[in-house]
Amino acid sequence: MNNRFFSSLALRNIKSNKQLYIPFLLSSTAIIAMFFLMVSLMTNKFVQERSSSLPTLFMIGVVVIGIFSVIFILYTNSFLIKRRKKEIGLYGILGLEKKHVAKILFFESLFSSLLSIAAGLLAGLLFGRLVFMLLNFMLRMPNDIAYTTSLLSVGATVALFVLIFGITLLYNISQFTFANPIKLLKGKQEGEKEPKGSLILFILSLIFLGWGYGISITIPDPLAAIEKFFLAVLLVIIGTYLLFISGSIFILKALKNNKRIYYRPGAFISISGMLYRMKQNAVGLANICILASMVIIAVSTTITIYLGSEETLENRFPYEHNLKLFGDMDYVAEMNNRFFELQDEVIALTEENGLEVADMESYRYESFFGNLEDGSFVFEQSSVDGDLPVLMMVIPLQDFNGMTGENYSLADDEALFYHSTKSYEKEELAIGNKTYSLTEIENEFSADMALTESIALVVPDETHLLDLREDYMEQFPNSTHITVDAEIGWNTEGTEAAEKALAEQLESEYNGVSGSFSRYESRDSQREEWYSINGGFLFLGVFLGLLFTLGTLLITYFKQISEGFDDRGKFQIMQKVGLDENMIKDSTKSQIIWMFILPIVIATIHVSFAYPIVRKLLLIFGVTNDMTWLMTFIAVVIAFAGIYWMIYRVTSKVYYSIVK
Repeated sequence: MNNRFFSSLALRNIKSNKQLYIPFLLSSTAIIAMFFLMVSLMTNKFVQERSSSLPTLFMIGVVVIGIFSVIFILYTNSFLIKRRKKEIGLYGILGLEKKHVAKILFFESLFSSLLSIAAGLLAGLLFGRLVFMLLNFMLRMPNDIAYTTSLLSVGATVALFVLIFGITLLYNISQFTFANPIKLLKGKQEGEKEPKGSLILFILSLIFLGWGYGISITIPDPLAAIEKFFLAVLLVIIGTYLLFISGSIFILKALKNNKRIYYRPGAFISISGMLYRMKQNAVGLANICILASMVIIAVSTTITIYLGSEETLENRFPYEHNLKLFGDMDYVAEMNNRFFELQDEVIALTEENGLEVADMESYRYESFFGNLEDGSFVFEQSSVDGDLPVLMMVIPLQDFNGMTGENYSLADDEALFYHSTKSYEKEELAIGNKTYSLTEIENEFSADMALTESIALVVPDETHLLDLREDYMEQFPNSTHITVDAEIGWNTEGTEAAEKALAEQLESEYNGVSGSFSRYESRDSQREEWYSINGGFLFLGVFLGLLFTLGTLLITYFKQISEGFDDRGKFQIMQKVGLDENMIKDSTKSQIIWMFILPIVIATIHVSFAYPIVRKLLLIFGVTNDMTWLMTFIAVVIAFAGIYWMIYRVTSKVYYSIVK
């Protein structure tokens, strides 16, 4: 028998089993399209230009979707091959050798995989373009965002799913290679043994979840959050699968052992049916839970970033006009004169443009990197052993009093002290050749100090800045970056035209001051660009939300179909012994707890524990208002729960039509 015979037989098998293959092909196509879209977004020019951290986050998404794809396709394939065991067993009875059956399965897998991969790539390309067009229209971005892909995206997608379908082929062949044909003839009628609840797996699930939650809760700063985010996500995913596989069995067995609950017609059918299929159900529920978590995090965080645009602008640009003066190694002592001259100049320029200075803040500072070691701040030039160094900002008392409106006074060996982590509890701090007695103060400084572990040290006068610089230069004589810098910020009152004219004049005049280097930035001039960037994040969040919601719809639909086929024979027997349709409906309603409430509740718990690490990541974008994220989070959870409820209602009708 040649390959043409086996390929023709494989095509005929697919056509005759179209009721099984069509859902499998559709689900495989959708999963491939999802992965292709994620890889395309990772390499998308728009994504790469938004932020340096976005490609890393999308890489995490690619890995998560890749793991999800392996689990989901193996899950759907196991359902498919289970219902075809009788057919495969018949081949053996009719005289076909196992190698012949393997060839048939090979061609079936070849045709279905090629069709799924081709359709998935095409669907991903079309869906990506259509959604980008829709979101461009809805969000009305200043410039349209183009959906692009590459040969690398296509190659990565094809390679992954060829590998996955290859694994499914080996699994399918193994199902009849080591099985008795007579046993295969029983097919799906072969009963499943009651799954045993594994205490070890249940404990491991709690360990993995606790580990992931612990990383989120104890994360020290936003820069560390970027590094640890992927590990936390991976641990929670593993913990979620183990929890649903093991924990759900414990709960169902507890319900079964409760005679008052179990020995009722509806509960008896639902609990016993779910218990015997819990391994497959658990994987489906875990997939839904993970996708729900992705939707909630992706949409809530990007909406928060967009809604917090004004807050971000105010944190990034504290005043309407912001001028930063960078010191120079050759004229450190002259910095003071230039600092005060600049303040007089900008006031004069403001008044010349017909505006009034509403309020002004100015201060000099010096920045060092180092580490806290036993009551001392030890200077460092770079990170030590891979750890991020501590950032110290040193400010003269005169400038600090001007910033805050306070009237502190300090002796020569005293300093005001702020530590972002509040972990330094000693009353003295040695830095360079000086030791200061500390008085703790609250945060009166830039929001950027929250990005990493930071210290603010307010010293008696500017001579201490020069002394500390000399101490640093003794330790690192070749250093070229320790200088005294300055910030000047002020608000103005007047017409919008005058504000714009002043901003243009200051930008042309002070972006490159002679004798030093300076940078001027206007909040208004940055607003349009900032909203464009944050609108881009919102665009991506909505796009990912749609993508993951589609995945949730797909999982729920396929799960209902698989459960319907598994339950149909059982319910037909029940009807023959007197079970009416109303009782069938009542028994299916009890599964809402597992299909609807449980994944949403667990996903909400996941996202709640993810709040600390998400909050740290939001600080990178300048969002510091916790209430904005909390309200957005609640709204997204409610909205997604409503969408998921509609998905369940629609797919439950499919389930009931199969069972009936």
